[in-house]
Amino acid sequence: MDLYEAARQGSIDGIESAVEKGCDVNALDEYGNSPLWFAVQSGHLDACRILIARGARVERQSPSILELAVQGEHAEIVELLWPYCKVERQHRSLETAISLGFHGIADFLVGTRVFEYQKSQARDIELLIRDGFSRREITAFQQWERFIFVRRSEKLNLHRIFFDYALLLATKADRNAGLRLVNLLLEGEKPLADANCMININKEIETPLTNAAEKGNLEILATLIERPNTRLTICGKYNWPAFLHLLANSEPIASEKGRAIAGKLSTESLPDSFLIDHKGSRLETVFKNVLRLGDDALIKQVIDFVHGAAGICILPLLVRANETKGLRWILNRDIAHASKPPPILWVLLCNFFKCDPNSKALTTFIRVAEFLIEKAIWDRMVLMCLNSRNFGFVKQFFYPLNEIPPREVAEETLAAFSQASTDPSLVREWAEKGFANAALWSVIQSGIWKSPAFESLLSCSNIDLDEPFPRRKSSDTAEDNIPLPPLSGNSTGEKRKFPFRSPTGISLKSPLDPGMPQSHALQDYQMQLMLLEQQNKRRLMMARNEQMEMTAGKGILAWTGGKSPLAWAAANGNVELVEALLRSSRVNVNSQDAQKRTPLMHAIAVNDWQTVEELLKIGDIDLNLRDSEGRTAVFHAAQGGELHIIQLLTQTQKVDFSIRDCNGESVQEIAENKGKQDVVAALAT
Repeated sequence: MDLYEAARQGSIDGIESAVEKGCDVNALDEYGNSPLWFAVQSGHLDACRILIARGARVERQSPSILELAVQGEHAEIVELLWPYCKVERQHRSLETAISLGFHGIADFLVGTRVFEYQKSQARDIELLIRDGFSRREITAFQQWERFIFVRRSEKLNLHRIFFDYALLLATKADRNAGLRLVNLLLEGEKPLADANCMININKEIETPLTNAAEKGNLEILATLIERPNTRLTICGKYNWPAFLHLLANSEPIASEKGRAIAGKLSTESLPDSFLIDHKGSRLETVFKNVLRLGDDALIKQVIDFVHGAAGICILPLLVRANETKGLRWILNRDIAHASKPPPILWVLLCNFFKCDPNSKALTTFIRVAEFLIEKAIWDRMVLMCLNSRNFGFVKQFFYPLNEIPPREVAEETLAAFSQASTDPSLVREWAEKGFANAALWSVIQSGIWKSPAFESLLSCSNIDLDEPFPRRKSSDTAEDNIPLPPLSGNSTGEKRKFPFRSPTGISLKSPLDPGMPQSHALQDYQMQLMLLEQQNKRRLMMARNEQMEMTAGKGILAWTGGKSPLAWAAANGNVELVEALLRSSRVNVNSQDAQKRTPLMHAIAVNDWQTVEELLKIGDIDLNLRDSEGRTAVFHAAQGGELHIIQLLTQTQKVDFSIRDCNGESVQEIAENKGKQDVVAALAT
């Protein structure tokens, strides 16, 4: 038995034997743990005694062995180890004992009187403040409350920093649950804790005021604000004051009391050197909340509070408040390459203009839109919609084409489509740029396709109901600007045809051109056809690779799987959506995806016989289209072994049983290999 195992088991004989053989009692294993660490972890008091007697060191081990004993509630081992510890670095042991409710151990540690730090040097206190405390569960404050409350009649020999830590825990307990402890620590002329304390918690500075604001504890906030010496501009986490922490919490500021407290917190100005979250990522939440509340006074307070530290992210707030000076400062910067405000901020601003279309700020918004369009940051259709006061329809333009807007934006786009459709040029350009397909997928993903407006969206002449989304982006070269060939192959009822164009830089001539000798003309024509076929194959491969990447999760819209809307609905067993799509005569029931699978094949794959029935009602459906493995719909049904679906297919009398897949197998042979006798019998009839 090695020394580590003997210590883990608490075997005195094993420890003595290992030491006599020359084992080092301070040697660390591969994980950096000593034999004493294993003995403490297992709670073996006698093993700890013998190891210490043999020279085992208590200090210089991480994590702290004393901390380990406290966590395991091994009180006798704590008392054994204590004389060997450097107490100025063991403040976490007391914090752990109280936080976990091990008050017996805590009483022992407090009884040593060393945590009062009366005899310690100033550097020890500074070390404790710098090292800070660990982040505990929010329920830890309850144990501190019990410990302090029971002993409040006694003299607690503790340095103030421990009471400050208890105050921090109490201020961030959920739903003002720590209010009693806050009052206990701050009562009297000489309170136990400092309301303006700042302590390092896991490398972040926390204060009572900012903690309460972040958690939205309005009762605790009110208590702290009422204290005459509380500094309202003190900064905590993220170097934020309490004012911003409170605004980042949507629930408390929705109440009248929350807004009143926010007003009090913002009364004092901050120094000019104050910087906030230079990336602006956290401030987005603050701006979103104040825009949604629609309180102009609060918006101006935020603008005054953050100064220029928020960068371009503050732009929607400046528009809303009609702060032209601040707008000029923002817009004069080179924002073409700057990070733009998130779309949700512009959406909330549009909500304001929709409710208040006569606002003076609308003129400012339109000027900002013109600037962003000039910088090629926004599409010019934004301006068209703003001028027509179609604030619902304009919201979608803030989101990139390869992103699905939130449900609210999708609903507004669908509802405002009828208004936008009165302008044919707008709708035509909207559809040609891909926004129609984006809107279609947004509606499908949001589950709002049951709206009557969905029918009008399907009727949009330029929308491609068989196009997987997002479309492939074209490059600036002439060769790449040639449209991709359809992925559906030569399918029955196919609407999209690949335009026959000559390869770049080559004029394609007829072999019967009288100005060219017949043999040379035929040879040249065949060569150009071969080049064209190679280019088509390359483009088809690129398109399939892109769709495969989306399916693998690399694309933002990976959930579409590269399918058309009809195929996606069939693959997800959404028969109602299938019915809605099929009501449009422009939907191609025979479209195929990158693997050449049809909507019918996708419905069969999920054993959705109801969708299969709906698809089979379409007169020009082709049951004999092959996928990339050469298999038709009936092959997929045979593989799944669903007798009812087999019967639905065979009853159409359109199934070609002579077709063999790429492996040369027929559907009957596949069914036989599966051992489904009822399927074999159905196919035989």
